[in-house]
Amino acid sequence: MPPRFNGGSTWRDSRGYQRGMKRLRVGIVGAGNNTLARHVPGLRALEGVEIAVLCNRTRESSQRAAVAAGVSQVAADWQAIVRDPGIDAVVIGTWPDNHAEITLAALAAGKHVLTEARMAASLDEAEKMLAASRARPDLVAQIVPAPLSLDFDATIRRLLDDGTLGRLREIAVTQTAATYAEEQTPMAPRLDAQRSGINTLSLGIYYETVRRWLGVDPISVAADAAIFTPERADASGRKVPVTV
Repeated sequence: MPPRFNGGSTWRDSRGYQRGMKRLRVGIVGAGNNTLARHVPGLRALEGVEIAVLCNRTRESSQRAAVAAGVSQVAADWQAIVRDPGIDAVVIGTWPDNHAEITLAALAAGKHVLTEARMAASLDEAEKMLAASRARPDLVAQIVPAPLSLDFDATIRRLLDDGTLGRLREIAVTQTAATYAEEQTPMAPRLDAQRSGINTLSLGIYYETVRRWLGVDPISVAADAAIFTPERADASGRKVPVTV
């Protein structure tokens, strides 16, 4: 049977029959490109799920995002979404510096949480989020999974399991992108520790990807990172320090 959710109203399926579960009413906090391109269509494809309300950084950007997402209600701030007794789940699409505060408040209010990666801006925040999720086993608390290899995870696992690749001894990942490698690329939030946290960004997403292939935790994980371009131009053209 499908899961039963607290709150919301009874919904009917495509044939008009009343179903025994509650409609899941979702509030979105932070409606950037990825949220609008990925999460909104994904949620709309789920029967019994309704995107009820949305808020972004400003009232104006919230209204623009609501039009783009086809959402009729805009909240003044994320606190209003968390307080709303008619909202069952919160999708967090903000930068990592807000993930912990919103997640902790939503779980305390009895709402399911789906938050964008990265999990948090610091280890302390991440540990508080984990503890809060474990204190509410009746709620779903999930981080958006690393998408890099979802299309071929099953193939890689099969090649490892059937011995096609031989005995696995070591996995090494080398990664870069234009955001990091090209000196003329403007400053981005992913290069700002205040916005994105103090982690090395790519370690977590590749750890999660490889963990899916192996099915077991590694003995050790190590990462090296460096800042090769100490300053970049921000949106106004002013040079600002790169801190990630």
